[in-house]
Amino acid sequence: MEQQIHGGNIYDKNIYNKEITLDYSVNINPLGMPQEVCNAITQDIGGYQTYPDIKYTALRNAIASKESINADNIYKVNINARNILCGNGASELIMAVVRAVHPEKCAIAAPSFSGYERAVKAYGAGIVYYELDSNNGFSYEYVSGRLEQLDVQLCFICNPNNPTGNIIPENILINILDICRRRNIIVVADECFLRFNRNYEKISCKRFLKDYNNLVIINAYTKFYAMAGIRLGYLMSYNDELIDNISLQLPEWNISTVAQRAGIAAFKDKDYEGHTYRLIEKEREFLTDKLSAMECIVYPSVADYITFRLPSDKAGCQLQDELLKNGILIRSCQSYRNMPPDCYRIAVKKHTDNEILIDFISGILTKCII
Repeated sequence: MEQQIHGGNIYDKNIYNKEITLDYSVNINPLGMPQEVCNAITQDIGGYQTYPDIKYTALRNAIASKESINADNIYKVNINARNILCGNGASELIMAVVRAVHPEKCAIAAPSFSGYERAVKAYGAGIVYYELDSNNGFSYEYVSGRLEQLDVQLCFICNPNNPTGNIIPENILINILDICRRRNIIVVADECFLRFNRNYEKISCKRFLKDYNNLVIINAYTKFYAMAGIRLGYLMSYNDELIDNISLQLPEWNISTVAQRAGIAAFKDKDYEGHTYRLIEKEREFLTDKLSAMECIVYPSVADYITFRLPSDKAGCQLQDELLKNGILIRSCQSYRNMPPDCYRIAVKKHTDNEILIDFISGILTKCII
């Protein structure tokens, strides 16, 4: 089978000759889009005949207000519209940042999101990989020491990491930021999955923005608000010059009226956020317990996905292929750099779906004889 570079590619019949009934390869909020978003994008459809606001002012103001929340008086974040740019998903912004910084070399974790590598290669810069150790859960523990030695101008960190779902501890984050500031390295912190953690306001890198002019945070509506098809991401930085340079790399009118309306509406449903936290935490624990009972190695995750490794005596089992025969698609991690070949990533979905997945995985591993 052709390796998957991204999850959610259910359209390519050359790869999947079976109809996909359960897609566990893409990590979208199982609750679906908030009702506020559905209402916003279906009202006043006639308004779509005019150009969208080229500066998406109302959207940037909404994001600034949302991200300026005081986290239990632990710290104060003051984000304003000047600190924000939006893109056609996080991917467009990643590309724009690389072009704006125009680095000779970039540091990228391995394993991590393939979009960083694609953006750097598209620009023509070199890549230096800093490998994460599977023996300690792919943590960032030794990354800061490695960065001291690297001749790079741009560093990507993913928090929580994709595909492993592990969080970067605060002391390590600060150490990375300190080293990169001292060495004039721009840090891009990808937090696209961090909002699935109920402590987002306390652990987001946005609390470091005022102290680190070299920090850019990228976030997106794609995962938490289930808006993958609408395409909307945003970045935040206190570096005005860098913001201006990134803006020059983006096309005009890159944020449609649909996306602007959806982005503003998404923040209005507070019950949606609470329901999401409860569902993800409960079902992530369910999946972890069931996979562990099958003697799989489950890597610690705080995201809406789990990465696990097959039991040693089942390592050769073609789990993805076997599940596809039943219309279930999971993500093989073979396309990730520095990942064991018998690792798989699955989304966290609603309980009924998770029970179906676990039953099939259990049956497949029971029958698998290597």
